[in-house]
Amino acid sequence: MKEASRLSQISTSLIRRMFEIVEKAKRDGREVINLSIGEPDFRTDDEIIERACRAMREGYTHYTSNFGIPELRQAIAERYGVDEKNVMVTAGASEALLNASLAFIEEGCKVVIPSPNFLSYFVYAKMCKAKIVQIRTHQDGFVLNPDKLNEVLDKDVSMIFLNYPNNPTGVVADAKTLKSIVEVARDYDVIVVSDEIYDRIYYDKKPTTLAGYENVIVVNGFSKSLAMTGWRVGFVIASDDLMDSMLKVHQVNGVCAPAFAQKAIAEVLADGTADKIARKMVEEFRRRRDFIYSKLKNLFDVVKPEGAFYVFPNVGTNCMEFVERILLEKGVALTPGTPFGEGNESYVRISYATSMENLKVAMERIEEFVYGDQTA
Repeated sequence: MKEASRLSQISTSLIRRMFEIVEKAKRDGREVINLSIGEPDFRTDDEIIERACRAMREGYTHYTSNFGIPELRQAIAERYGVDEKNVMVTAGASEALLNASLAFIEEGCKVVIPSPNFLSYFVYAKMCKAKIVQIRTHQDGFVLNPDKLNEVLDKDVSMIFLNYPNNPTGVVADAKTLKSIVEVARDYDVIVVSDEIYDRIYYDKKPTTLAGYENVIVVNGFSKSLAMTGWRVGFVIASDDLMDSMLKVHQVNGVCAPAFAQKAIAEVLADGTADKIARKMVEEFRRRRDFIYSKLKNLFDVVKPEGAFYVFPNVGTNCMEFVERILLEKGVALTPGTPFGEGNESYVRISYATSMENLKVAMERIEEFVYGDQTA
């Protein structure tokens, strides 16, 4: 049977394929340290689980409004200083990104994606049959330069994808730069999708939200900040007009996020428990970040991450060959840089969302691998 043409340029996620390769290796009895997956290694906090169980017993097991339960929308609105009507809860941030893409990316238009960037943005643009325009950020500290953006914008551009703190680099953009990007985009009537999923996981530089701008759709969720990847609760913040269009997709796509999960999150946001949970995780992520960066900077050209839980070193050779060899020879699973856009052929993404014990062993193996290459 013939696949739809909209999928002709899309392949299975290389990150997911790496995950499957690692799982198969483990089933075959091989010891593999997986630094390729972008998921916190923490369990969802017991407080959230208990509140979710209570919510289920209280009847939160049915459909909610497409917009989400009022308690959660209010808590999110207060956090961002926006009106509740401009908040819509989704079935994870991924659904929110797809909703925005389907609502505003016209077939044949252009979509701007800075590189390196989260690989799914490229998929969304291809699904909508758009032309992808990439702007390499390697010479600008992995932050999009507003002047370079201005050079590529025209009437055919419909959307720009931003992601700070960034996956895969961990870089955080400053408020002045982000404001300039939004203003440049507004001059061309271009929508900015600001994916802020890692906004609660930062170290030295606090991220700036773009919530409240008329031409911006903010996408966020609780998978990363509250270690709730399997619960599927995200949200969008947008102006009335933008929200109305996304609702048309959401009402037949995600419909609503799980009611009991919404209720539990609303409660921990309202009483400050969510911030405590996030701070505890960030303290551990910072310890891991400091350790892995201290090791990697002696081996590769690498930018110190200021948020998220990734680092993106330039290993100085073909990333696919590097990843394949280090997995085969040392049992360390990394992600090649190529899925994250143009110019990343010699980069790899390393996730430090795993235990310090695993990171210590992994770094020993990476050092052995690199120094072994140099002496060979």
